[in-house]
Amino acid sequence: MVEDKEDSIEEEEGTELELEALYRRYCVRLKHSLFVSALCVTLLCCAALLCAVCVLHSHEMSSQVKAVTTLSVVTSCLAIVLAMALLPAAAEWEALALTGSILVTLCLGTGTLMATHHAPLPLFALILMVHTMMPIARAIALAMSAALTLAYMGLAIGLGPEGEEVQFYRQLVCELALLLSASGIGLYYRVLTERAHRNTFAGTRTCLEQRVKLECEREQQERLLLSVIPAYIAAEVRFHR
Repeated sequence: MVEDKEDSIEEEEGTELELEALYRRYCVRLKHSLFVSALCVTLLCCAALLCAVCVLHSHEMSSQVKAVTTLSVVTSCLAIVLAMALLPAAAEWEALALTGSILVTLCLGTGTLMATHHAPLPLFALILMVHTMMPIARAIALAMSAALTLAYMGLAIGLGPEGEEVQFYRQLVCELALLLSASGIGLYYRVLTERAHRNTFAGTRTCLEQRVKLECEREQQERLLLSVIPAYIAAEVRFHR
């Protein structure tokens, strides 16, 4: 009797582990699809911006070498990461997901920080993307967003104006609040999304368990019916049911 209980406990633990692994695989594939979508949109935006710069400044390309070079490098890196993310086994390869996320963040962050005075809003979008669309752990997303925020603060202070320091630091505090709010919004969205996914998975699991239980009970009833009455009468009863 004790051995039967231990076996049933071990079976339940094994089932829980299998379900947890299935849930993690589901979350990984969902984050991977979001990452691929974000890469496609970002790549299209960078390519469109590169074409716009080339067309609008075609007569003065010598003054736009820095912008064209930066956009070309960022677009190339995004295309490489997207090609790697579209590989068949990319969704299950955690090292590839982490490497691609870091590379995308470095490229977009560096390109954004080069336009110092216009960087806060693009950095806001990038930090949101890091928290909500990249297939990385929460701690890594926090570290990356903190690195982006500190890099911008250091660059802005280093290139700050000599005069009107009070107004400059007020603006810098507002920009810092904007970037920190991006991290807060991203974390809040991520927690709510993970909770919703967990509830959805648990609800689906409950429905499947109830369906399996009903099927087992129906089979037991049919076996009991066949053991009591003849088979042709049981078949007629099932037909009318």
